[in-house]
Amino acid sequence: MQTLKKCRGIYLLVLLAMCGLSASAMGILTNTANVFFEPIENSLGVETAPVKLTLTISNLVFAVAGILAARIINARNFRPAVIACSLVYAGSTAALALCGDLVSLYAVNAVRGFAGGMVGNVVATTVIGYWFATDTGFISSIALGGSGLIGALFTIILGAIAGTGPDGWRLAYLVAGIAVLALNLPAMLLPITFRPHDAGMEALRVEAAAKGGKTAAPKTRTGNSRSLAVLIIAIALVSVASFCCALPQLLTGIAGSYDLAVAGTVFTAVTLVMNTVGKFLFGAMTDRLGVKWSVVIYGGVIALGYVILFTLRSTVPVLISSAFIGLCFSIPTVGAVMICRELFSFERYSQVFPKINLGATAANAIGYPVLAAIYDGSASADGVRSYNGSIILVFACMLLAVAGVIVAYRLADKEAAAK
Repeated sequence: MQTLKKCRGIYLLVLLAMCGLSASAMGILTNTANVFFEPIENSLGVETAPVKLTLTISNLVFAVAGILAARIINARNFRPAVIACSLVYAGSTAALALCGDLVSLYAVNAVRGFAGGMVGNVVATTVIGYWFATDTGFISSIALGGSGLIGALFTIILGAIAGTGPDGWRLAYLVAGIAVLALNLPAMLLPITFRPHDAGMEALRVEAAAKGGKTAAPKTRTGNSRSLAVLIIAIALVSVASFCCALPQLLTGIAGSYDLAVAGTVFTAVTLVMNTVGKFLFGAMTDRLGVKWSVVIYGGVIALGYVILFTLRSTVPVLISSAFIGLCFSIPTVGAVMICRELFSFERYSQVFPKINLGATAANAIGYPVLAAIYDGSASADGVRSYNGSIILVFACMLLAVAGVIVAYRLADKEAAAK
């Protein structure tokens, strides 16, 4: 067997491939969706809500496909499954350019969501878990954090293309399909396997972890909870945290309602930057402090951001609050991965994570409509609307997420002590 030092290059290839899968799944499928809504509305002559339903459909099917992927994709069929699903994902994305009505958009988005979910975060984080024995929080944050960068980049590119004319959105979907294929190519073509021992290798730094060396994460834990209560609380806390991720979509409107001198898009851009930076920091933090305290710290900072946004309505405080609020994306992504590993063990990861991911995806899908509905329903007698209700709701949800992680770990500790 080759030494880990000689094999180090293959670990980088695995990480590169999983970064590509995550970036195409979250970065292209979800993070760029907003740029298509208005052009499609204008082109097809339909209302906003039916068009936004396309994202809800693709996201929900994406989450369900993740559950199936955990059961179907294994060491034997890993490469054929990645190739087949990637081709369907890229092809269906490009095929959206041919849709001429809402029904076809719904159908193709369902196919797109299914194919993307089969090679999305569930597969990417599972493979990372097999290949990397230590610093899994930071490694996972690299893979998941890349989706924020890709999303920000392609939001600009696809938005510019979609705005070129009445059918610009069709060309943008073709470009998005090409982007999906390009991002998934490393996983399709590089000589990587589902697990390291399928290639006669070991997980990176597994010996250091086993010996308790300096490289092992001293504060992380490996649980094996079988408690239904712990699972329900884990799903709930990640879901309410994911619900909070809908607020950044309203920052442009919030900034406008405060009559600030800086364009609202600047605040949204700040949250997108912190989406990526925050995941890297969160991943490194979990490897040192464990998930429980990382969620508590992040939740406190995010809640402070909501308080600042609610009370200090000038440019600099709102910029600071936007940075704090941008950290919210870390908990239902990197946090969810590490909660699964710490509470339920990696051996049960493929059983538990898809369920948590389904709850998080569903909560995020309804987040924007709920927060927007609260805003629409806040109109006073003179017609003035307020975002206060939406901010208060996400503040409460973040506190629930923090309380949930504390309770879940306490119950898991009691369960472990009773064994």
